Amino acid sequence: MFEEPIRKRGMASLTPLIDVVFLLLIFFMLTTSFLQEQSLSVVTPAPSADELPKDARVVEIWLNGDGSIAIDGEPVERAALSEGLKAAIGERKDIIVTILAEKGSRTQALVSAIEAARESGAKNVGTARVEKIAK
Repeated sequence: MFEEPIRKRGMASLTPLIDVVFLLLIFFMLTTSFLQEQSLSVVTPAPSADELPKDARVVEIWLNGDGSIAIDGEPVERAALSEGLKAAIGERKDIIVTILAEKGSRTQALVSAIEAARESGAKNVGTARVEKIAK
């Protein structure tokens, strides 16, 4: 009399799974960075004066802790740093530029000094950190 109805087994829908996969794909595509990192090669100064060539000329850029900049002891403005280096280097291409960063000097000043040295035509640029620059 009362027959039990036959239940049809429903198929699981894959639509929600596909939606989740696409959302994850979009998320990972948006959060991945494809930037290429640039590096700056810096030649460190020679460990001793004996290793320098005898006829080499060294130009020193002093980055003082108070924010001032000097080329071979002569104060110079940051905007005129490249021109001052060009004048100090002249036509010689074997000049060694050493950047002496005093304790407390700003990193941006160091980067500006390296850029100015490259713009002025220096091929050998070295950096050193000092506690106090003797003036």
